[in-house]
Amino acid sequence: MALVNIDPLVFLRILAASEGEGEKFSLMQIHPGTIIWTLIIFAVLLVVLGKLIWKPILKAVGDRETKIREALEKADKAQADAQKALDGQKDLVEKQRKESAEFMARAKDEARRSGEELMEKARRESVEQTERARRQIEEEKNRAIEEVRTYAVDLALLAAGHLLGKTMDEDSQRGIVKDYIDNLPSRLEKRH
Repeated sequence: MALVNIDPLVFLRILAASEGEGEKFSLMQIHPGTIIWTLIIFAVLLVVLGKLIWKPILKAVGDRETKIREALEKADKAQADAQKALDGQKDLVEKQRKESAEFMARAKDEARRSGEELMEKARRESVEQTERARRQIEEEKNRAIEEVRTYAVDLALLAAGHLLGKTMDEDSQRGIVKDYIDNLPSRLEKRH
């Protein structure tokens, strides 16, 4: 059966028309029959609603309240767990950042030390090569000077032998020329 939507004023006019044909219905008048029927209908409706509908409604509201409370507790727990996880992640990120900074500092120190070691090694090798080159140059110079002296002695002996026409033994000639050539740098220094 479909419920019909009736305007309350129309309903009151229908009730007024059914009570008496000559009487006018007024809301301000007291009608004992209407009051009794209203009270009986209210009581029956209250009992029916209390027995059939009120208990399931209260149960549904209680169940809903319990579910909401449980959901709020779960949400609070989830929020606390999320905060704990976030704090753990922050700690982990901070730890990783510190480790990364320490690693970078160690790497920089090691690179600086390696650079210094390479520079020192290059300096040592450079000094060693320079010293070797100096020694080699000095040896070559001494060898060249010795060759020049020997050649000069031979030339001087040959020239002296032709000029003097006299022959001395070769060892004594060499000794005289060699003494002269050895003293030649000091004689040149005295002149300058």
